[in-house]
Amino acid sequence: KYGNEWMKKEVLPPLIMGETVSCLSITEAYAGSDVAAIRTTAKKDASGENYIVSGTKKWITTGQYSDWFVTAVRTGGKNAAGVSMMLVPKSDQIICSKIKTKYSSAAGTVFIAYEDAVVPTKCLFGKE
Repeated sequence: KYGNEWMKKEVLPPLIMGETVSCLSITEAYAGSDVAAIRTTAKKDASGENYIVSGTKKWITTGQYSDWFVTAVRTGGKNAAGVSMMLVPKSDQIICSKIKTKYSSAAGTVFIAYEDAVVPTKCLFGKE
């Protein structure tokens, strides 16, 4: 319902078959569960064909194993209306550092640093 056609055709089947893994990347150290206060940004590059994603996320379960990061980003102003969701593919600009937790280490919980990750505009869910 919310994904683009290419997501449904190219991303969803391998996820359903267990060939790839995704995680929900929303929580931030400074915002906690207050999604409207996130600081991770996604700004269009000069070509307008890509977003540049910068910021951090914390306590992201399965992040250690993920090929795709369903990520909350700030594309607009300072409130919930300025928050968008995008499907970010794993890349060298996404650094996942394992976090030691009291629960199972098999959960793959990480701190994520998006270091100017280049993400095609087609990865945006819906509109900004």
